[in-house]
Amino acid sequence: MKQSSNTEIKFLEIDSKIIEYQVFGDISNDIPVLILLHEGLGSIAMWRKIPELIHLKTKLNVFVYSRFGYGKSSTIKLPRPTNYMSIEAEEYLPKIIKSLSIKNYFLIGHSDGGTIASIGSKSKNIEQLLGTILIAPHFFVEQESINAIEDISYQYKYKNLKSKLERFHNDVDNAFWGWSNVWLSPDFKNWNILKYLPQIKTPILALQGTNDPYGTINQINILEQKVRGPFDKVVIKDCGHNPFTEYTDKTIEHINAFIKKII
Repeated sequence: MKQSSNTEIKFLEIDSKIIEYQVFGDISNDIPVLILLHEGLGSIAMWRKIPELIHLKTKLNVFVYSRFGYGKSSTIKLPRPTNYMSIEAEEYLPKIIKSLSIKNYFLIGHSDGGTIASIGSKSKNIEQLLGTILIAPHFFVEQESINAIEDISYQYKYKNLKSKLERFHNDVDNAFWGWSNVWLSPDFKNWNILKYLPQIKTPILALQGTNDPYGTINQINILEQKVRGPFDKVVIKDCGHNPFTEYTDKTIEHINAFIKKII
């Protein structure tokens, strides 16, 4: 695993593939690191100013990267397996953390990234994990999610969504179809990670918008029922799938307050 020179966007070699990453602060010091995990169509570029704003608000280090198949990171072979989020959490995320010698950290995941953060918070993984923040995570498949992904797939294929996403990914087809085809596959309908939830004992903050087309409040309600550690739930009214963009200040304030309770 090789780390690149100190540039604004850096590159890390993992298993003969490349991920792009960016750091706000200095992850070589003893200050905790906030690891941001993007949504199913996300990348470093799609976070826009959010990582910097979180860094300025919390005064902690922020580490953000594009998973394989996204942004400027290496592409992936399609189709993705149905357990692709478990692979990210159990195989690649620990390698990244170890490669960069990240010691004390929080996981902050949005959508697919929230699911990955949840799996990465199982008790066997948490030696240096201080807490986990989940924004619109998925733990099981809802029809609302399928309907929304069918709609966005139509927009990508026949409208102008592809052109909008092209500036965020080197291979936009690899990113989009790698995500949507899994969710719309018959084998994915029975996917869930409910068995992992009782294994999460670290503090959790879960945020969910009431108008999220990709998932209902039932996602974080079942999380609340099953986790064994401290749990904070925030329901944001009149908010869709991304509280970071719709209620930026409020969302970052909730994150900061949660972190300050721990450190």
